[in-house]
Amino acid sequence: MSNPINHFTFTQRDEIGILEFNTPNSNANILSSDALKEFNQQIDAIAALEHVRALLITSGKKSIFIAGADIKEIETLSDPKDASDKCALGKQIFDKLEKLPQVTIAVINGACVGGGYELSLACDYRVAGFADAIKIGLPEVKLGILPGFGGCVRLPKRIGIAKALSMILPGKLVDSRQALKMRMVDRLFYDPILVDEAAKFARNILANREKVRTRKPKLVEKLLEGNPLGRSLLFRQARKNVLKTTSGHYPAPLAALDAIQAMVGKSHAEASRIESDEFGKLAVTGISKNLIHVFYLDETYRKKAWTERTTVPAKVKKAGVVGAGVMGGGIAQLLARKDIVCRIKDLNHAALGLALKTAKKLFAFQLKTRRMKQGQVDAQMSLISPTTTYTGFENVDVVIEAVVERMDVKKQVFRELDEVVQPTSCLFTNTSSLRVTEMAESTNRPEKVCGFHFFNPVHRMPLLEIVKTDTTSDETLAVAVAFARQLGKMPIVVCDKEGFIVNRILLPYMNEAAYLFQEGIEPQRLDKIVKGFGMPMGPLELADEVGIDIGFHVAQILEAAYGPRMKVAPVLTDVYNAGILGKKSGSGFYVHKGKKISVNPKVLKMRPGTVFKHSDEVATKRLIYTMINEASRCLEEGVVDSAATIDVGMIYGTGFPPFRGGLLKYADSVGVKNILADLREFQAKFDQQRFEPSGLLQKMADSGVNFYVPTNNEGVS
Repeated sequence: MSNPINHFTFTQRDEIGILEFNTPNSNANILSSDALKEFNQQIDAIAALEHVRALLITSGKKSIFIAGADIKEIETLSDPKDASDKCALGKQIFDKLEKLPQVTIAVINGACVGGGYELSLACDYRVAGFADAIKIGLPEVKLGILPGFGGCVRLPKRIGIAKALSMILPGKLVDSRQALKMRMVDRLFYDPILVDEAAKFARNILANREKVRTRKPKLVEKLLEGNPLGRSLLFRQARKNVLKTTSGHYPAPLAALDAIQAMVGKSHAEASRIESDEFGKLAVTGISKNLIHVFYLDETYRKKAWTERTTVPAKVKKAGVVGAGVMGGGIAQLLARKDIVCRIKDLNHAALGLALKTAKKLFAFQLKTRRMKQGQVDAQMSLISPTTTYTGFENVDVVIEAVVERMDVKKQVFRELDEVVQPTSCLFTNTSSLRVTEMAESTNRPEKVCGFHFFNPVHRMPLLEIVKTDTTSDETLAVAVAFARQLGKMPIVVCDKEGFIVNRILLPYMNEAAYLFQEGIEPQRLDKIVKGFGMPMGPLELADEVGIDIGFHVAQILEAAYGPRMKVAPVLTDVYNAGILGKKSGSGFYVHKGKKISVNPKVLKMRPGTVFKHSDEVATKRLIYTMINEASRCLEEGVVDSAATIDVGMIYGTGFPPFRGGLLKYADSVGVKNILADLREFQAKFDQQRFEPSGLLQKMADSGVNFYVPTNNEGVS
């Protein structure tokens, strides 16, 4: 019989006990069933130590205090009562911690989230360091559950109902300074001496030399939270905000809201029971399972090694950007925000002025929201220097080309760069759809060239599509991946074929929306259907936002590459030819006047006077199954390595609803055979070529295979 893993070590410094959580052979401390069982035993033993007057709970991990409960155990829950009972058991242990005779202090040195922060809430005090790695909060709703170890019970009492809701309902994490301001922690100490200072703090508390002031509610808080009418208004507004943010697709925030409202005036035991019951109901839902699946994707792809190269490339210190449009300005601002010196080039000063204006506007938002101070903004803006020549490009580490989406222009830029930058520099293109190989062939360093596709707006969209050609070296790929992560982006690596992954899958969906519009569906109905499915924006709204000219241009490239199945909808051609470009020109499928939006009558006149004869369900299937079909072709052709990579691309690049688990995870839930049958029906009814199923879909349906293999969660490739 093997020895049990020891998660905790207890030591003493005179009257101060230190319980260190340090799970061996793990990068993180997780509150697994085994860890909780051992923690319970440690608490029992410590309670009997009369000579120990204070207890510090610390972490042996460098940048993690406790990363929460064991998600793998949550994932396996299938019975609501079993889930509720396990939740109640954890609470019993934390209640025991709360009742210890010793003064208890959680010493937070890193990530303190979920069950980790709930453990700290059961302590008398919480102290933390200043390190960037310290993130504090209760993000459980992002996994489709609610805080189940007492977070819904204790946090409202500690910081007030309104502030607790502002943390719990969106699953928000804050740094230690914000946590101190919100009274989520009691003291901050310098990181190198955090434990020593925590021990000193404990001694001062014991000697009555130091007191932590109790929270005194302000008048507004008393009016809202101190009486039934005020609380009713508070909870009603919170519900309204949740529904506005989630459109009701995510049950966890609403369940947390209901639970916290039901707890008001209840005993600790009754409030705990309410929390456990709600946790049990949520933990077994399909939405929770899908969000946990997305969590695993996120964890995997943030660390995924895309090459066999083991050495980590040096951080980029200086970068060049060619092309000073809105996209170039966004890229320049992101580089500066990450303290990277940026030299940005364009042909004229007007274009450079636009790029600087874009960057300045983005920094202004940081100032307005108090995320930065004026001195910081000035320092980072000074990192961006404009030029109409290649002066200053001689010593850059990388160059990002972001000029107009025309192959001849891009090839000319790459020829010029090849002669200017040092031989070791990498050349990246921000193309959204053109073949990178052709650009690379215009240089004498094709091995140093790859695609580096940002999504608009650059500062918000988390995905970065890295496109490798047959000649891109592993070294260049490693630099690109490391650079993407340095910029705070989620990189995926795909092969070089027109449209790559995201645009190749998204554009047929938008094109199908144009066909539906052409067939007579009302724009508002179409966009409402799609938002009802869970997409953040309707396809016609998205076309206006991106720019109809840009979408049309990419659609033409894809039609030229893939033939009749990608044929651009005639109405889209007519709209483009009429000079109707979307929001930037004041009108597209909709007329945009400030916040007021109405259907554009000019566009309505461009379609035949037909009435849409099909159901919302048919419209939804045509849009979503078109994407699934094209995604399967990407797998079939080897453009991408797995279904998981496609799902990461669609979630982080297009906002495909995470609660559905990803595009191909959703396909598995529908069933490949069902999708194939509908596509064949659509072939017969609407278009033989647009809806022709891929060979892979037909093979999968015949063999009964899913995109994700249940045993190892790997995507079909």
